[in-house]
Amino acid sequence: MKQILLVASGGAAAVTASPSVSNAACLPGDLSSDCIGVYKVPIDDAILPYVGTPDALKKFAPDLKYVPPIASPNSYDQAWEILQTQRIAADDIKQVVSAGRLEEAGIKVLNLVPKVTSSGRVVLNTIESEIVGKGSNGVIVELQINKLQDQFNTVLALWGECDVMIGQGLRGEMGVSAAAQLQILSSLQDATAALDDFLTCSSSTRKPKNG
Repeated sequence: MKQILLVASGGAAAVTASPSVSNAACLPGDLSSDCIGVYKVPIDDAILPYVGTPDALKKFAPDLKYVPPIASPNSYDQAWEILQTQRIAADDIKQVVSAGRLEEAGIKVLNLVPKVTSSGRVVLNTIESEIVGKGSNGVIVELQINKLQDQFNTVLALWGECDVMIGQGLRGEMGVSAAAQLQILSSLQDATAALDDFLTCSSSTRKPKNG
């Protein structure tokens, strides 16, 4: 097993990845075809200092290819616009898979996931701040926030599954191409539906209530 050592707050974390693929791991936003279906190092405030510049990455994780960190949207409106754009991209990805162009679809998923991740976080944080600021019933607020967070986690998990499945399809691990396409399309359908649920719930939760 190949390991990449990333030092985060509280100590070091070893990322282990399967040697069956050419790269042990990739950074989010790396659109190289050999990143399809491999582990993506999650970027947060603890990890960013160690992967945020070429020099830092070379020191702490030299096996990784540097890509600039995905910039977070500056506002809720910008984040929402990005999510809507990626929702359109999701339909395009399904069409690309239907046409049998798995590598192209995989690269499109590599592009979609970090944008949905960064924008979804902005949407979540904005809504949480607003509903907490309204001074609503604490239990209701907690339920609203937990529901949105669970939906967002489901979105990321399902799109990550799509990434993995496309990688497996490209490597011939899912049988004949037609069977692989059907399985990937089913996974994409679930991921797209989850994104729809998150968008709908986010919109209805933030919408001001009349009366």
